[in-house]
Amino acid sequence: MAITEDSEIIALYFSRDQRAITETDTKYGTLCRTISQRIVCDSRDAEECVSDTYMRAWNTIPPQKPDSLGAFLGRIVRNISLDCFRRKSAQKRKGDDIPFEELSECLPARDNSAENALNSAVADSLNEFLASLPQEQRVYFMRRYYMGEPLNLIAERYGVSANKLGVMMHRLRKKFRQKLIKDGVCTEGGGIV
Repeated sequence: MAITEDSEIIALYFSRDQRAITETDTKYGTLCRTISQRIVCDSRDAEECVSDTYMRAWNTIPPQKPDSLGAFLGRIVRNISLDCFRRKSAQKRKGDDIPFEELSECLPARDNSAENALNSAVADSLNEFLASLPQEQRVYFMRRYYMGEPLNLIAERYGVSANKLGVMMHRLRKKFRQKLIKDGVCTEGGGIV
């Protein structure tokens, strides 16, 4: 019988029961594979990213006790998949329609010495930015830049034209960039403050 409550699955992690991985995959495997596949665009790489996600969850629970296991796993698989994508892109440039490259025009250049503080500041600005958006725009933004969904799929799902959605995403990226500048996270030229 499959466990359906996050708290029960997390309890398995805390007791170091191997069933935690099986139950996690049963409940969140499809979500993790979907997120990863949209980022890395390769089913084998996506499967490896999902496996790495479960390993990282195993190694971080405990001591961490996430409030939402789905969001916790989503963040991990997204970060692992982005790292995989960056490695693959460094070896060979891929297609132009990658949502994370679109969003990179908003974000400051990376500086390893200040990366943790920067990540926290960007996360705070992003959360405030998302909270300020109407629900419809917030959903589009999250589907595009967190879930990695193609514009045409989002447009079809919500009954809007892909062109209108593309224009909206461009405006939202500009608005987010201005928010980062206003918050002092980055400068007009894109550098870190």
